[in-house]
Amino acid sequence: ARRCRSSVAFSEVDLRQAWQNAASAGGDEGVSLLMRGPFTMVRGKMPAGGDILVATMSPADARERARDLPGCCGFTYKGDIDTDEEIEVFFKSQWGLARDGPAGWTAVHFDRSKDVGERLRKVVAPPTSAQLKMTMLSAALPFVGFGFLDNFIMIIFGELIDSTLCVTFSLSTMAAAAIGNTVSDVAGIFSGGAVEHLAIKLGYGEPKMDEKQRELPVTKFWQYAGQVMGIVSGCMLGCCPLLWIDSKAGELLKRDKEKEEIFKTVTNKVRHILQAEAAALLLLDKDRRFLRSTCTTENLPPFKLAANAGFVSTVVRSGHFVNIADVRDEKLYDATIHDNFVGTGMAVSSILCMPIYFEGEVQGTMLLFNKQGESTFTPQDEDVLSAICSHISVELGDSRATFEDVIETCEKSMKKTGAQEWSMSSASQRRVVLYVPALEGIRQVVDAESAALLLYNREAHVLESEVIDGPLLPHRIPVGRGAAGKAVLRGQTVNAPAGSHLLTQEQFFKPTGQREADQEPVQGEVMPLELRSELAIPLFNTCRKCLGVIRCINKNEGTAFTDDDVRYVAEVAQHIEIMLEGPDAGLRRVLSLSRRQMQRTLARSSEGSGQAYKVLTKLLWAENLPVPEDLPDQKMDPYVTFSITRGNPVVNQEPGLAMRVWKARNQDRQQAARRWAKSQTLLEDCNARWDETINVYLDQRLERVPIKELYLHVLLWDYDALEQDNLIAQAAVPLESMPSSALSDPHCLELRPIVGQEGKYNLDGSKLWISYAFSKRPQPGV
Repeated sequence: ARRCRSSVAFSEVDLRQAWQNAASAGGDEGVSLLMRGPFTMVRGKMPAGGDILVATMSPADARERARDLPGCCGFTYKGDIDTDEEIEVFFKSQWGLARDGPAGWTAVHFDRSKDVGERLRKVVAPPTSAQLKMTMLSAALPFVGFGFLDNFIMIIFGELIDSTLCVTFSLSTMAAAAIGNTVSDVAGIFSGGAVEHLAIKLGYGEPKMDEKQRELPVTKFWQYAGQVMGIVSGCMLGCCPLLWIDSKAGELLKRDKEKEEIFKTVTNKVRHILQAEAAALLLLDKDRRFLRSTCTTENLPPFKLAANAGFVSTVVRSGHFVNIADVRDEKLYDATIHDNFVGTGMAVSSILCMPIYFEGEVQGTMLLFNKQGESTFTPQDEDVLSAICSHISVELGDSRATFEDVIETCEKSMKKTGAQEWSMSSASQRRVVLYVPALEGIRQVVDAESAALLLYNREAHVLESEVIDGPLLPHRIPVGRGAAGKAVLRGQTVNAPAGSHLLTQEQFFKPTGQREADQEPVQGEVMPLELRSELAIPLFNTCRKCLGVIRCINKNEGTAFTDDDVRYVAEVAQHIEIMLEGPDAGLRRVLSLSRRQMQRTLARSSEGSGQAYKVLTKLLWAENLPVPEDLPDQKMDPYVTFSITRGNPVVNQEPGLAMRVWKARNQDRQQAARRWAKSQTLLEDCNARWDETINVYLDQRLERVPIKELYLHVLLWDYDALEQDNLIAQAAVPLESMPSSALSDPHCLELRPIVGQEGKYNLDGSKLWISYAFSKRPQPGV
């Protein structure tokens, strides 16, 4: 080489190759040559063409660029062989020197095989496993401290903010978390360096490595892994305040504030809707000793009432609402309290107090004072307030309560009934104005020591005293027990003379005002009178289902009540039945009476109702009617129904006939001429004898059906005074086999079991005797 700034030792092969390349170029001045690693630089120009890239840069940068260009074998540029200036460089894909090339050019040959060795000499020594572990540990410890402080401070301050600022300004829990996170981040700025210094002081500093070792991917991986493990561990440790912090405290405080606003709105709305002078929402304290006003209207200050005294004590104790027309007529009236209620100058006259349930028991009341414009709160007011209290009951609970819990609470609230001793709604006033004097009149007329009206509680299956005249205590009697229980179970009058086994001990309540709300009626209370005789008259609705019973206790003169006593009480019972059944009971009874009379009239008429088919049946007698196997000592109360059906109803019968027929009969009661004809009910007679003529009419929808497809469906029923009547047996007679002129001779029908009730009744020997005939009125086009 003519010029060489470096002390590179050239091999003989390299020099020979360079000389040959230069000689082939044919230069006049000879060739200057310089070698730098895999690059060999000579004077001359590479042939034109084959350019990969043309760019302006220094030769040093060109050498680095040639390493990165795929297929690059060298480059050429116009300039001195060892220049450092930026010049235009032509990167070539093939190596060679142009003959007779212009002077002043330099060609650079790139040998990739030599470049591999050069790069191997530049590889950085990897860190040791000890260095990598120390790298991970030194990176993890500061992040453990940072994560711990970040979560710890955020939770502490977030909970504090959630229970203070968020409640005051109605902010969300997310706002509390955001503010708490801001505080923890600010604290992290000042605590980050301190944690790192503490780690170094404890001997967990970074290991000694050069810069290139620190930049290696393996070193970065262990460093990042340590940071991730540290931050995760620190954040988990920083959650320790959750172990002692009540996470629901702030939520409950906000929930209580929302409830307070809701209850305040409801209280004012209730006062406006029900037109009361004042209203208050009262809730029991934890000891259930006092009712404290949670919300009141603006004309009432906060106040509290004793839970075991006054009118509201009845609501808390029994769970029944109280509707009082005039408190001055009640024994608990106190002028010092009610004439100037809680110092407001308001004189209390009428009161409506409704219980509020939560978790199965009374937790408070909604109390309304003084109906405006009327003397008392109406039944409609009771219904409205009951519905509102059911929503308050739901609001008292957890917002995450299940749907079943909400429905149960609403159902219990809506089923509230008026307390017997205080309720003074319109229905209650009718009871006071009519029932009590009526019972007093009954007692005096039949010369009894006491009289009582008991109503049937279907859910508990007991009779409960509603109104009492005389020295009897409030009481309840299980259905089937004693004279009253037997009268309701059998659906007939029971007159028990002295010495009768039906004179049994009842269950008596403690006197009103002393009985606790959750205490069951106790047996063995001291009776004010001894049972010597009893008359029990059952009360029925239009469908002959029992509503209750009238009891007359102890005939003063004699050992038993007379027949005149029975007739008189039975006549009075008919009027009480109408009042108990409702305002439209009279119309329903008139309609029922009209149908029965129509059936008798049409049975005697040859024209009938003008329908296409009419079956005239005469129900004669029955023999050996069955009884349920579980009640072998009880005789049935039989009656028979008739209907005309298309097709044999006994063949291919589906289960559930009793329920289908019962629904159809209920719908049929609204028709003037029924599709279902019914006989009389004979009580406790397994060998009943009716001798009753009954007309059965065809449904208009079956008028064009051929007679050979029509059947008379006969059903035997057992009357039940309390529940749905029991379907016992059935029979079917084709209309085609019936005579069309006069009644046939008595036929003995084969009674068949109801599908699904096989084996329930023993029908062996059970017979039903009837006569029948049918008539057809000509129809146009048939």
